[in-house]
Amino acid sequence: MLQLFSKNLNFRKCVTTSNEIFCSLFVGRASRPVIGHSISRWPSQLRKMSDVSLDAVEDVDIHDSGKFKYILIKIWPEGDESNYKHIVRGYKWAGYHADIFDQWEPKLRLQKISCYCEGGGRIQHDPQNKTILVYGYSMGFGQADHSITVEKLKSRYPNYASITFTNEGY
Repeated sequence: MLQLFSKNLNFRKCVTTSNEIFCSLFVGRASRPVIGHSISRWPSQLRKMSDVSLDAVEDVDIHDSGKFKYILIKIWPEGDESNYKHIVRGYKWAGYHADIFDQWEPKLRLQKISCYCEGGGRIQHDPQNKTILVYGYSMGFGQADHSITVEKLKSRYPNYASITFTNEGY
């Protein structure tokens, strides 16, 4: 077993070919891989491996209650748009959907992560009744794919009674 590691990241279950090593990346002692990655066998190219981890970026960061604007952002490591994920950001303080994107875009770029706002809408978050309703659209970015947003929210709030969306409303 080849084991390369940095802090809690471990490459295990590696398969070698004449030019590459394919490894599954594990965090800590996890039994399921976080990502599979092909690495060149040549040490000079190993140093060029991207240290950008999308897993370090939270999928959901929204206000803890109330009605507020949100955006759905697609993120990927610079130069590798095929390796992407979506993140949800929503806050009461945002007067415009663009205010949220303007806050997050520079933070992501500092981490060498590219991003694109795929749309927005509104979230009605009721933690007492454990419900979230996603609806509406952004005048500037258009309507987000609320089904993606709902899936992200369901992962973040697994004990909620209801997390739904409608394409109606503003």
